Amino acid sequence: MSETPENDTIYALLPISFLSALVNWAVLYAILKLKSFNHSFGFLSANQAIVDALHGSMFLIYFCPMVILDIKSFKANSNHGGFLLLLSYEISVMTHLAISLNRLCAVWVPHRYPNIFSERNTKIIIAFIWFYTSSVAVLFYEVSCSFYFDEEIQFLSFSKTKLCGYIGWYGDLLKNSTIVAIVMVLDMLTVVKVRKMSRKISANISDQAQNRLSQREMRFLKQTVTQGTVFMLELLSYFFIPQYFVNKWILFFATSFAWVAVHALDGLVVLLFNPEIRRFYQCKPIKHATSSTRYGSIP
Repeated sequence: MSETPENDTIYALLPISFLSALVNWAVLYAILKLKSFNHSFGFLSANQAIVDALHGSMFLIYFCPMVILDIKSFKANSNHGGFLLLLSYEISVMTHLAISLNRLCAVWVPHRYPNIFSERNTKIIIAFIWFYTSSVAVLFYEVSCSFYFDEEIQFLSFSKTKLCGYIGWYGDLLKNSTIVAIVMVLDMLTVVKVRKMSRKISANISDQAQNRLSQREMRFLKQTVTQGTVFMLELLSYFFIPQYFVNKWILFFATSFAWVAVHALDGLVVLLFNPEIRRFYQCKPIKHATSSTRYGSIP
């Protein structure tokens, strides 16, 4: 077992990796069981939970044991483990984009939403995300570059070549930052439309119904802003803080810990803002939504 001071930070990864895997597998199980998620938004949410759960599980059962137990065979093949981690992360980001487009269409073009995000089209979108992201990831992180365990920093790192530097900066940071920024813009446009719609119909519904609608708006606003902000902060933290600090614990929490924590928080946010999932695990009766199509995909 490796017990050098350089890798003692790995023990802090164990609980957050366990939490990430547990929460996201639990979210996935609930989504698959709940009939209220048997639609486009539910399919996309399930895909999100799968890759978030895989990311946390990879850290829990591969990366942490590799470092703590100093497993040579794992380290020798760490580039493949790094590839799977990057793939899970990028599919997660792309799925966030698809979910944002789903919600945008649901409120801006409600009459066309059932056709745009039909069950068949949604499955095609999910398949495309996996195919496109996997193809690019293989090209970037398996063929052109390696994302492997670096003994010097005791974490995963891109190969130290000029090409890998470009891939890390442009293919990872700027690409994912741009996608997350687009997600935040789309989500805010959706919130603006929902608020306009609620004001328009407020005169025709009861105070109780209006209160339920306002609560639904606030849940949506908090969920979207939280998820987008967390992903953006994680990207900025991972790439910029190491340029200004040398303390190993600051670097650890800004990079390694943040990369795992963002997926744990992703699952916790879904759990927090979807009362159906909470009721499922509390063994309480599920109240199925009866909202119109325009609100059908909004938590």
